[in-house]
Amino acid sequence: MWQGGPAAEGRGRWTGERAPVSARLFLHEVGDIDGATRWRALGAGWLVPDLPGHGVVPPEEGAYYAPGDVALVGVRALAAAGLDGEPPLVAGHGWGAFGAELLAAAGRASALVLVDGLGGPWVSRSELIDAQHAWVRAVLADPAALAPPPPGALDPRLRHGFPSIWERTFTEARRLAITVPVLALESPASVTPTDERGSRVAAFGGDARVEEIAEASPQAVLAALSAWSRAQR
Repeated sequence: MWQGGPAAEGRGRWTGERAPVSARLFLHEVGDIDGATRWRALGAGWLVPDLPGHGVVPPEEGAYYAPGDVALVGVRALAAAGLDGEPPLVAGHGWGAFGAELLAAAGRASALVLVDGLGGPWVSRSELIDAQHAWVRAVLADPAALAPPPPGALDPRLRHGFPSIWERTFTEARRLAITVPVLALESPASVTPTDERGSRVAAFGGDARVEEIAEASPQAVLAALSAWSRAQR
């Protein structure tokens, strides 16, 4: 089984076992340096790659970060594990959930699990532009973010996260194109307003539901997935 980045670039780790056809992909939160290690507690059958710039896999040469990068990491991990055929269940936490959603929209998931991944408060297009400008100003004012990233540590640029992308019309149009089953797991740490969670899952084009969990942890996710699987039989 492959754990980490692309095998051809020597990033990540090959365990000597080919991932089963029923493998599941999990994309951890951006900025969480221990995310991959913690979510590997999901157990056998899960591919949990390290995101670039989080201490294990270095950033791409000369690259900058964007929310969609997480989806590309998932594509590479699946290819390295020999899972180019049947799309697996794809899950993600936070911004990792956004990457998982992009894979589902591209037809590369058989089911989608979003852990605290329904998104932040809706913003208008003008607010979206303002947020992007504020993010650029914050990065340019941070000397560490402009310097080469230190090896074996979180890239300082990632401490600034990403500017908001949660413009409602665009987001709902993308979700309408996702017709695979969707399970949204929302913990108290979620940035999604509580009274909007139902309407957000209703925007997906297929069967979708939202469940409350006590915490965003492997144990809570596994328990919710088990109940979800039984309900779908």
